[in-house]
Amino acid sequence: MRENAKYISGIALLLLLGLFVSSCLTPPEFPVTPAIDYFDVTFQKGASDFDADTLAVTVSFQDGDGDLGLSKDFDNGPPYNNLFYFVKPDGTFLRLSDRNNPPYDTLPAYTFPYYCTNYVVEDIDTFYVQQNKYHHNYFVKYFTKKNGVYEEFNWVTAFDPICGETFNGRYLLLGNPNREKPLEGKLKYKMSSAGFELLFRQDTLMLEIFILDRALNQSNTIRTPDFVLKNITLGG
Repeated sequence: MRENAKYISGIALLLLLGLFVSSCLTPPEFPVTPAIDYFDVTFQKGASDFDADTLAVTVSFQDGDGDLGLSKDFDNGPPYNNLFYFVKPDGTFLRLSDRNNPPYDTLPAYTFPYYCTNYVVEDIDTFYVQQNKYHHNYFVKYFTKKNGVYEEFNWVTAFDPICGETFNGRYLLLGNPNREKPLEGKLKYKMSSAGFELLFRQDTLMLEIFILDRALNQSNTIRTPDFVLKNITLGG
């Protein structure tokens, strides 16, 4: 159901406070923990039946020291690494085959959804891993609303036995990481999939969102208003 699930991008239209105020004025002060607020959500159909559709959410943000965003090319080591591997006392990495022997027999079995979330296959072996939340800095959950009740749509487990992927991802650097400046603006985050209309054509949806800064401070969590795809389609 997912196509190009990792095609996720953040586009910032930002105002770097302090650069656009005169020297006689004091730039506004914000907390160093980022704060976000809902701005809008739009749906764009692909140019053809072979192109993925795009759901885009825009939030406004404020951050006191401007440490927002991660580099796509360089921020892949701790604390932003993707996975945690585990080393046994003999110096080798923990593998699926170690489940046959205590104390590793408590590891989850190689069954759905654990083979999606806790195991990676490399070369001819399968290793036990845990995912690092802080590899991402933008977090989004999908909810459908039926009879007034919200129910989360879990992209990872929705297509049993096929592994899905969340729409959590990264927005790129919004300011100079070497200069602490108050920062505010709007962040547009795009999510692409060929399955949006197939899955949610008539559904009422709501998204829940928060972000992290480079220091791993977590913003407040916001919820979008309820929406139906056909009602937010651009050019529709």
